[in-house]
Amino acid sequence: MQFRQLMLTALAIAMAGASPARAQDSILQSLVAEVLARNPTLVQRQAAVRAAALRIRPAGTLPDPRLSLGVMDLQMPHFEFNQSDFTEVDADLSQEIPWPGTLGARSGVMRAATAGARAEEGAVRRELTTTMAAGYYRLGYTVTALETLRHQRELLEAAVQLSTTRYATGAAPQSDPLQAKLARDRLRSEEFALESERVAALAAVNALRNRAPEDTVTVTPIDPAAVRAGVTSGPPADSLVALALSAHPRLTARRAAIDAATRTIRVERLGARPDFTVGVRYGLRPAFGGIYNQPDFFSAFVGLRLPVWAWRKQNRLADAARADSTGAAADLRDAELQLSREVTETAARLQASRQRLALLVDDVLPTARGTVESVMRSYQVGRAEFLTLLSVEDARFRAELEAADVAADYLTQFVMLRQLTAGEGRP
Repeated sequence: MQFRQLMLTALAIAMAGASPARAQDSILQSLVAEVLARNPTLVQRQAAVRAAALRIRPAGTLPDPRLSLGVMDLQMPHFEFNQSDFTEVDADLSQEIPWPGTLGARSGVMRAATAGARAEEGAVRRELTTTMAAGYYRLGYTVTALETLRHQRELLEAAVQLSTTRYATGAAPQSDPLQAKLARDRLRSEEFALESERVAALAAVNALRNRAPEDTVTVTPIDPAAVRAGVTSGPPADSLVALALSAHPRLTARRAAIDAATRTIRVERLGARPDFTVGVRYGLRPAFGGIYNQPDFFSAFVGLRLPVWAWRKQNRLADAARADSTGAAADLRDAELQLSREVTETAARLQASRQRLALLVDDVLPTARGTVESVMRSYQVGRAEFLTLLSVEDARFRAELEAADVAADYLTQFVMLRQLTAGEGRP
């Protein structure tokens, strides 16, 4: 009777579940928010965005003016000052002025780079969200599996006691307690492996949160029935691919790279145009030989940079920028193909998990539990062997583990697909 009571208790716990999927979602959202606030990779990307934005204005600013001070006609050999009527103190001020449009083109390159950095940050945010979801749901599966395994171990402990008692009274063969002990010991071995997996999953989640590996994380066991109740069918794969291609920041970053390379072509082409230099000079003539009214001098200059070596420098740099633009366009196409493949694969895995979860929750688990009840009643009256009871009980236990695993995989694939297809405002 003790074995029967424990069996019924385990079945009731498995059917009732631990908590709804909504609680899992709220915990995951809080973990994702913590990751987005503390993860070092995202902090680095945010710093890169700030750095790129700060480079926009300097790129469009004129070069610094040049100020020169000097004296002329010092008498040798002692560099005597004011010993010649040609002695003067000069001050030169010059300003380089690039060809019209050059500064705006340089600013455009930096704006494109900033847009690319911002898109890369958005892509990292989505990847971190997906990685956290995968780690959290894997951790949830291990916790669920360990809890299910502990209930199963309690059943096997009771089975060992029952079979040992029946063997002592001659009502059961010696193989019954031996088979029960073997099943219990194998379950203990699986518990060690699951505990190791739990520690690894916890460390992965804490690494994303920038915390110590053993830091505590609130985990809600996965209830396959609650997950099954919330399953909904999604749009077709081609619609999902179209959403991803129109909104994913990974592609936005590639388009920004094309824009930056295209603008760089213009910068290098303008570099082959002559730049101007405007300068003024003021010469102060001190008193000499009692003459105090020597006039000072003022001079003005206009200079022109002659790009005589443009065919060796700017023209080749423009060709290099064209090659970069071609490569960036190819990279964009490759990213579109990769993203389309990821969306298609994720949608297929999500559909498979949805179907498997429905099969397990609606058919396999009820059948497995009913089989256990039937064999248990037969064993109580001596019409079924103990090994058969252990076999069907193990099948039920494996089905519950599989259901929890499939539910965790479904939730993970759902988050992955949502991150692949969400709009720009929903990372």
